[in-house]
Amino acid sequence: MPSADRKATPTKKLQAGFSLLEALVAVALIAAAFLPLLALQGQLTRTVLAVERAETNIKDMSSALSFLRTMNPMRTPEGVENIGDATLSWTARPISNERPALNQGGAPGRFVMQLYDVDAELSYEDGRRSAFTVRALGWRATAPFSAAIP
Repeated sequence: MPSADRKATPTKKLQAGFSLLEALVAVALIAAAFLPLLALQGQLTRTVLAVERAETNIKDMSSALSFLRTMNPMRTPEGVENIGDATLSWTARPISNERPALNQGGAPGRFVMQLYDVDAELSYEDGRRSAFTVRALGWRATAPFSAAIP
């Protein structure tokens, strides 16, 4: 009868379901499959942050250019101004001689003009900086305004 006991033992080992080892292997395989997805998520997060910084920089650069377009470099050759999330600092240097503005008849008017290069820099609290140069026209009145123009 010992041969009957040997035949009964292998049939008892056949069971339905997973063993603990098989379950651990399955979990390890699933975890290994998700690792590239985790790396992709990290890269997407970094990309979104970089795009947000670039958008902020473009918005602040546009605001800085608008400010410098309306600023008279002859009157304010240097200064500092808060623009959005950044601080704009500028220094204007003349690149031409002063010239009188001509009126419609070609005669000198009541203003003199001079061309400037304005070196500007946007700086952020986190240490980022954007430097650029724009050309601007400076002006100054040489005579008071007269309401009675001949």
